[in-house]
Amino acid sequence: MMLLYAIPMVCAAITDWKKRIIPDWTWIAILMVGFASAVINGKGILYIPLLERFTGLLFPAVCLLMIAFKWGGVGGGDIKLMAALGFCFGLYGLAAILFFAVIPACIYARATKQRSVPLAVFLGIGFFVYAGLLLS
Repeated sequence: MMLLYAIPMVCAAITDWKKRIIPDWTWIAILMVGFASAVINGKGILYIPLLERFTGLLFPAVCLLMIAFKWGGVGGGDIKLMAALGFCFGLYGLAAILFFAVIPACIYARATKQRSVPLAVFLGIGFFVYAGLLLS
């Protein structure tokens, strides 16, 4: 199941790195896999209650939208990708992904002296660390 999340995540990261854009099909694919997982998955390794999935979808999206409108700097693709990941892994899973994404993003921003980073790249890093911890 993780492979179905990994393919669009890698594509989003590569495109964000090269062009600073996240294609819509990537977050839509991640959201569709999450929806399928919510419908057919029993109480397996990725069982996440529906309320936690919707909280993971809405809470980060609303917060990032408010930040984007007030200060800018957060792209729409970043918001949609994070909302899709929040639905797939729930609010706690998204928090873990963000924990593992923020550290390399801050290191990259400081090393390159940039205020804007390709967030999908670092979300991908966080996703793969989180997936590795889940599957180990």
